[in-house]
Amino acid sequence: MGMDRAFLLERARRARGLTQARLAALSGTSQATLSAYERGLKSPSLKVASRILAAMDQELTLRTQVDWVEHHPKGIVAFWAPNTLWAVEPPMCFATIKMPDLIGHTEQMEWNLRDRDKRRGAYEQLIRRGLPQQMIRWIDGGLLVDLWDELELPDPVRQAWEPAIRFGTLPLEVDGLRFFFTENAEVARTARVRGYEPLPPPAPLPPSPPPRRSRFDPRPLPQGDQSPRLGPDEGAGGR
Repeated sequence: MGMDRAFLLERARRARGLTQARLAALSGTSQATLSAYERGLKSPSLKVASRILAAMDQELTLRTQVDWVEHHPKGIVAFWAPNTLWAVEPPMCFATIKMPDLIGHTEQMEWNLRDRDKRRGAYEQLIRRGLPQQMIRWIDGGLLVDLWDELELPDPVRQAWEPAIRFGTLPLEVDGLRFFFTENAEVARTARVRGYEPLPPPAPLPPSPPPRRSRFDPRPLPQGDQSPRLGPDEGAGGR
C-alpha cells in the first residue's frame, strides 16, 4: 500500500509539472517528507495523501472493480461478460472509435458514439467480439442500459450479461432534496462540486422604440398621439 501511494503522489506531481519543493509548500509538507513518501521510505496516511493531492486539484476516489468471465457457447464466437456495470465519463463515452465491422463484415471503420445508431453498432461489436480492456473504456453502463433492448445479440450473450444489467437497474427511489441534509451535497459518485460562482443577472433590455408609422398610414393615431399626419400633397412635396 505504501508503494502504491508513493507512485500515486509522484505521478500526480509530475503530471502537474510541480517540483517537490513547490508541492511541499502548497500542501504544508516539508520537501524531505514528500521525498520520503515518493521513494516509499514513509507511507502517508489517507488523510495526508488526500491533502497533498488536493493541493494539486486532485483527490482520492473509488474505482469499480469488474470481474470478467469468458464464455464458449456452441455456434458462436467466444465472448466476455462482466459481473457489474460501470461508468465511462464524457467526453470519452462519446468518442469516435476506429475499428472494423467484425459482425456484418462491412467497410465501416469508424463508430461515432455520439450518434445513437452508431453507438448501438459499436456496443454490439464490443460485446460480441471485444476484450474486457476495450469494453471498460468505451461502454458506459447507463448508455448500455438505454440501448439494451435494441441490441442485436445472440441469446447466450444476452443471458450472460443479464445479471449485470439487472443489478444496474435495481429499483431505486431518490428524494431529490433530502441529500442536502443527510449527505455531503457537494459529492456525487464520480464527481465533486469544487466551486461555483453565480453570474450577475443580465442587464435589463432598453425599452423598444415605438414602431415607425408610414406618413401614408391610414390607421387612426393612438389616443393622445397629437403628431401631425402629412397628407398626400404634403408627402409629395406640396405638388
